[in-house]
Amino acid sequence: MQTDPSKIRQLLKKTTHFDKDERFMATSDLTTELEKVDGKLDSSLQTPIRDAILKQLDDSSNDVQAIACRCLSAIVQKFNAEQVEEIVDKLGGLLVNGKMELRDIISS
Repeated sequence: MQTDPSKIRQLLKKTTHFDKDERFMATSDLTTELEKVDGKLDSSLQTPIRDAILKQLDDSSNDVQAIACRCLSAIVQKFNAEQVEEIVDKLGGLLVNGKMELRDIISS
């Protein structure tokens, strides 16, 4: 099943909202939409999705960080190998050099 790219782009915009609850819900909804995709994500959506979710790992809200990590674990198999490399590099860097509380979120 394919998801609507315009809906995905709307949710991606909401992931940068000033309200942490909006960012949380947008990421949760994005995860739900992306889980519906059979196979790989459209290549034009992979980089924006990856960048939005990785940016949320540095969010000021622990809840947003946690949902971003859950999102990645749920959808990583839908990315091409190059995108997965970028994700692993970012997560590895955060585990080694990141804040202690973020390490707990990422390692779960």
